[in-house]
This record gives sequence, structure tokens and C-alpha cells, in this order.
Amino acid sequence: MSARSWSLAPIAVAGLLLGCDPGPPEPLPPHTLAFGVFGDGPYYVWEQGRFRRALQDMERWDVEWLIHVGDILWYPCSEEAYRERRDQLDALDIPVVYTPGDNEWTDCHEERPGGYDPLDRLAALRRTFFPDPSRSLGSVPLAVVSQARDTAFAEFVENVRWERGGLIFATVHVVGSSNGMDPFEGRTPAHDAEVARRTRAGVAWIRETFDVARRDSAAGLVIALHAEMGLPPEQPDPAYGPIVTELEGQTARFDGPTVLIHGDNHELIVSHPLTDSAGRTVRRFTRLETYGSPDIGWVRVVMDTLTGAVATEPRLMRGWW
Repeated sequence: MSARSWSLAPIAVAGLLLGCDPGPPEPLPPHTLAFGVFGDGPYYVWEQGRFRRALQDMERWDVEWLIHVGDILWYPCSEEAYRERRDQLDALDIPVVYTPGDNEWTDCHEERPGGYDPLDRLAALRRTFFPDPSRSLGSVPLAVVSQARDTAFAEFVENVRWERGGLIFATVHVVGSSNGMDPFEGRTPAHDAEVARRTRAGVAWIRETFDVARRDSAAGLVIALHAEMGLPPEQPDPAYGPIVTELEGQTARFDGPTVLIHGDNHELIVSHPLTDSAGRTVRRFTRLETYGSPDIGWVRVVMDTLTGAVATEPRLMRGWW
């Protein structure tokens, strides 16, 4: 199919390969807004140039913010590397809403990233990227509502929500590597307890977000997280069971479209993976998985603020640099 479609129906499209300035974007249709999605990169030094071009490309297009779905790097898991990536995101002239991936903390116990305790890296990540839970990243931050305002989940500064044009948007901290359950040398009960508590917080945040959407009669709802959780046709991962169950149940009770955005598997996919009790495809639920290393690109998402319908425009950077 064409790389650009304004039908505002959930579609899978081929990536547009960009090696030079493609010119200005076409005007958005009435009653729509656009935002960008990026994740899982850059991992290697030779991907840095394409990453910089992707960021520049976003600034040229009519997007209100960027949602970064995590895996901001592969290694090292140092605070210097965190700050370098944050500085790049803060230099953007659009807001950046970031939700963590597994590379930047749960997998940091591996030798190459530095052999860190994942819980130590989680604390460092929160200090670096979420010093003010009420504001996004970017040179023009977006005002957001953080789950940290709830004293029962005060540490979850990274779970945020915002509204625009009759649509509700939220991020939930759910990562790959079986949601942080992969075994490693030195794993303790504290690591298991972190997964359980983060999962409870995620379920509560999803439930509250859908409650707000119903209360406000939202036209549509967007939830962004990192992990590929085993949605069909993939095999389900039990580590994500409570999150998937909550999403399925809440989607069934919400009249508008729901869009789930994630990364993790590094493959561009737009699909309708859920089915109802009769085995029929749930068309109101759309899954968008974005690019990942070695493919460095972003996806422009256009949503109708009256109906919640969605169209996608992938923008893949070509070349080695």
C-alpha cells in the first residue's frame, strides 16, 4: 500500500525510505491531530546518524509530540549514557513522552551493559528522566498527570496521562524480557517484588485511564508501553497476563477505539490482534508496533478527534549514517 493514507482506518503500510528532504507534509485533515512514535534505538554507533535524521524529520512534520516506547540504548547502562540520550530528546522542539524499556534497566545485569543491579538502574533512570513527573521531556514540555500523585503508587513517576482534542493518552511501564522476570545471577526476592508491584501499578493505571476516558466521553484512547506482550499471533507470555487481561476487559467496556503502541520486537506492525468471545476480530482495538534497530525510523500517527479513527505513516531512515 501507499506510505501515506488519510483514510483514517487502521492499516498496515510499507515504510517510506528517506535519504533526503522529502518536502513539507500535506495539511492534516480537519478534526485530526498527529504525533510521532519511536523506539528500540539507536543501539550502535553507526545508527546515530539515522537517529539524528529521524529526530530532525519529526521536527519538520506536523506532530504535536513524540512518544518514545523505550530501549533508548543497548549499552552501557551508565548515567552518562542516560544523560546523553536525555539531552538529545530535550533538544527536540516538540514534547517527548518516554516510557522505559528493558535495555536501560532490567537487562543491565549483563556484562556488556556494565553488570549493574537492575533496581539501582531503575532508580537512576527515574532520577534522570523523570525529575518532574508533571512535565514531559523536550524543549517545550507537555503537562501530564503522573500516577505518582497517588500515594499508593508514589514511585511510579513514569506512568503518565494527558488529554488532547477529545482523546486520552497514557504510558504504562511494562518492559520486555518477560516484564523483568528473566532469571540472572544475583536475582533476589526484591527483584521479583518489583515486578509484582509494577504490574499492580500498571493494572491500576490502565483501569483509571479507561475510567477517565469513559467519564470524559473520549473519542479514543491511546496506551503506550514497551513490551511485545504475546498478543496474537505471538504466544502469550504469562508475565504479562494481568496487563493483557485488564486491556481486553477495559477495551470491551469502552465505546471508542483503543490504540496500543509498543516496541520490543523491532518490527513494524499495524494489526487487530484481539478477538471477542465469538472469535470475531475486535476492530476497535489497534496494535501499532514501531521500528527498532537495525531499522531506525519513526511512525507518524494521525487520529480523528471526533471518531478516534487512526492512520499511520511510517518514516524509515535509509543509509548507514
